[in-house]
Amino acid sequence: MQPVVPIDVDETTGIWRTDGLPMVYLPRHFLVNNHLAVEAALGREAYRASLRRSTAKSAIEWCEAQVRGKGLDAQATFRHYFQRLSQRGWGQFSIDTLDVAARRGSISLRNSIFALEAGQASDQRACYMFEGFVTGAFSFLLGIADATAVECEETYCACGGRHDHCRFDFAARL
Repeated sequence: MQPVVPIDVDETTGIWRTDGLPMVYLPRHFLVNNHLAVEAALGREAYRASLRRSTAKSAIEWCEAQVRGKGLDAQATFRHYFQRLSQRGWGQFSIDTLDVAARRGSISLRNSIFALEAGQASDQRACYMFEGFVTGAFSFLLGIADATAVECEETYCACGGRHDHCRFDFAARL
């Protein structure tokens, strides 16, 4: 299988773009090792909070850029976001439930880069970085300016072998 994500390379600058946004291609272990080093330096909960803010902001920015560039509606953009994450190698995301009226849903993630790198060595939830991805995309979908109004938790993880995938449950505060 070849990648389905379009990559445009500027011949002058060497900048890679997908969907009009600059991208960086790097080895998975590089990203995971950096992630773990920052977690060790800051502590898991402080890093988790920082990631939640920054990744939510990035998800919102990506979704807004897609609406401008592709003209998708909010729900199609939300779905496209998780499709693109899957296509870019983070793991395979699937939206299990999405109830916009009730302002909640759940997403499964198979083959998460963090769970694959941790393997059986950890029984901790290793994929908490994706909580911000979800809160940002869902706050975009609902038109909520403040992504902290959406709660998301990795309810279980594929690390440790008890589950074959990770699961994220999310809901907007009413």
